[in-house]
Amino acid sequence: MKTFINGLGLILPTALILYLLVWILKMTENFFGSLILLVLPKEYYITGLGFIAGIAIVFFAGLLLKLWIVQKLRDYFETLIDKMPLVNTIYGAVKDFFNFFSNLKSKENNIVVLVDTHWMDSKIMGFITSEDLKRFDFLDMEEPVIVYFQLSYQIGGYSLFIPKKNITPINMKTEEALGFIMTAGISSSKKGESI
Repeated sequence: MKTFINGLGLILPTALILYLLVWILKMTENFFGSLILLVLPKEYYITGLGFIAGIAIVFFAGLLLKLWIVQKLRDYFETLIDKMPLVNTIYGAVKDFFNFFSNLKSKENNIVVLVDTHWMDSKIMGFITSEDLKRFDFLDMEEPVIVYFQLSYQIGGYSLFIPKKNITPINMKTEEALGFIMTAGISSSKKGESI
């Protein structure tokens, strides 16, 4: 039975990753492939062109963002979005979410913290996302910070205003802490180590 469970432990995560990769490939191929077919006759289309076009467009967009004029256009576009009530919330949330996770490697290690919950003498691990909260002067709290708590096995999480005195910075890399939380502490990037 243990051998079967070990095999399942290898096959299921691998199958899930492969499924997600294939799904992303298909979505990219379908979307960009349909755009290519608007200008290219169907008989000249080769499967995979949509995916290659998607990668090229994303890479090219990244290159363009280095240009001053493109940065100004992006700023103007974001100014327009800020004036749209519901759209600005969704756009801002998605942008901030991707910025937070794409910049994990460059973030300092001291953003990983343990927060006292005062419930069964427990602590919860989170990430400090903001310490400059002057605009929230209405908070009746001494030195508040915003701590983001990632939910295990999910994309989402939640943010709480917490007094600085209730948090303890821990010496743990952000990526390692995120992996630990995402898997509910089951796996660790460093085998044999315990938290």
